[in-house]
Amino acid sequence: MTSKASAVSNATNWSLAFLRTLIENGVTDIVVCPGSRSQSLALLAAELAERGLLTLHVVLDERAAGFLALGLALESGRPAVVVTTSGSSVANLHPAVVEAFHQGTPLLLVTADRPASVRAQGGGQTTFHVGMFAAAIRGTFDVPPAESPADAEIGGATVAFDALTIALRERGPVHVNPQFIEPLSSEAPKSYLESIHPGGLLVVERESVSVTIEATVGVVVVAGLGAGIRAEEWARELGAPLFAEIESGSHFGPHLVTDYRTIAVSPEFADSIHTVVVVGRPTLSNVIDQLCTREGVAVTVVQVGEGVPYRPTERARLVDEIVVTGSGDDIAREWGLAWARRSRMTLDAQVTEPAADVDGSLVDDHAARSAFARREMEIQREPVTSDMIVRLVWDATWPHDRLVFGASSIIRIADSVLPGKPIRVHSNRGLAGIDGTIATAQGIASASRRPDSPAGVTRLVLGDLAAAYDSSSLALITGPIQVIVCNNNGGRIFEGLDVKATANPAHFESVMLTPQQVNFEALAEAYGIAYRRVETRGQLTSALTETAEPILIEAPLLHG
Repeated sequence: MTSKASAVSNATNWSLAFLRTLIENGVTDIVVCPGSRSQSLALLAAELAERGLLTLHVVLDERAAGFLALGLALESGRPAVVVTTSGSSVANLHPAVVEAFHQGTPLLLVTADRPASVRAQGGGQTTFHVGMFAAAIRGTFDVPPAESPADAEIGGATVAFDALTIALRERGPVHVNPQFIEPLSSEAPKSYLESIHPGGLLVVERESVSVTIEATVGVVVVAGLGAGIRAEEWARELGAPLFAEIESGSHFGPHLVTDYRTIAVSPEFADSIHTVVVVGRPTLSNVIDQLCTREGVAVTVVQVGEGVPYRPTERARLVDEIVVTGSGDDIAREWGLAWARRSRMTLDAQVTEPAADVDGSLVDDHAARSAFARREMEIQREPVTSDMIVRLVWDATWPHDRLVFGASSIIRIADSVLPGKPIRVHSNRGLAGIDGTIATAQGIASASRRPDSPAGVTRLVLGDLAAAYDSSSLALITGPIQVIVCNNNGGRIFEGLDVKATANPAHFESVMLTPQQVNFEALAEAYGIAYRRVETRGQLTSALTETAEPILIEAPLLHG
């Protein structure tokens, strides 16, 4: 490449080597935000995407771009690259960066900068990129302008490999800040582009700390954010009950205890516990904290790359793996499976969903058939509730689909009432903010639509505030995705706070619940998305079958 470099700018040389190294080491997605300083990276990304070497996502809003990249990385397991120009565009990535850090999701943030020599001169669109993300990144590369074509080529390749290695090994965001000087871009050599071939994802070695856990009565497995399927496998090996949050990746299997909020605090169960194995980071209920802090209970936390691992007590052990000794089969019958059965019985008793009346549909008597028809009509006319929404969405979703929950009361309802099912469920629970929820879901949807993956639909269930907050990301929506807005007119999750009892009701409404007057139908129309308003069971059931194109489904709720 250096022999041809007299006609190629150093910025383009560096960007070519950087992107080539990423492609050859398994990176597949790049999110580009428009800008002048980043033009070499952006134009090359477009060229490489046209050649089928990258999937390119162009996003105007850097805040949304960061969350789109987060969703791509969450679903694919590969670091996604997001490219911005200099200045405030870099700061707009920060919400997605801190979420990725706390989740343990690898991202590569490539922020084109001016030379370091002009940072303190008050120039336009120039600020201090380096250090902007503070403790929320795993590594920083502040790359000075290349002094020669060879310097550019070697530097771009080296930085790409090192940054990718850190992102994968440390499982978090890495900041690459290349300083570009004019000329900012030039035509890339076609022969060089033709020599690039995609490779498998870089394999990195991590130090691993393991601990032995014996299969005995009194062990319980808790699966939180990032746990994955191994928590379910360990529960079976240990013969232990499994408390798996809905977004954990382990919310299925014969040992699943759905009603864990009640069971965890019952004396009969809690007094029997001597060991808690926590996989990932639980975020949906404080009963896990109560269980882990009981006197005499040993806690082992299997960390999954999250920026700040869950550590309920100072005596909790942090490890990377557990090794099970003994056989859990006999233990399971009197321990894990017994509590799972009790949980299912409790859940079944609480279910108010109507059962299918097969016999009624087959009767020949006219009066009986009329009565059956009236009952069915009454069922279909039932007003939608939060419970109904999560149950019907769960029933409509299959393992090849994707389900995303916003950080609102709706995910807690789902976690409390939904039975086990091996579905990929995502939620931004790293910091549990409502920002970027739609953009994240679109990233997940895009990453799930691969040639080697079965076609499915992505369903996003979120509250009206989360939908309003990230409404501009509706511009990103493509493909089979359903945005299901549970509109209860504000942040009703705050009604569970103690402060409600003492606060001025009007003030509480205006500054805590913050109801908005958003016309979601008009928003959907503005962004070219189909819209359905559903007020009954029948309307919701019908809308959930509309999967051919993007659709926004609004379910007005009476504050619940």
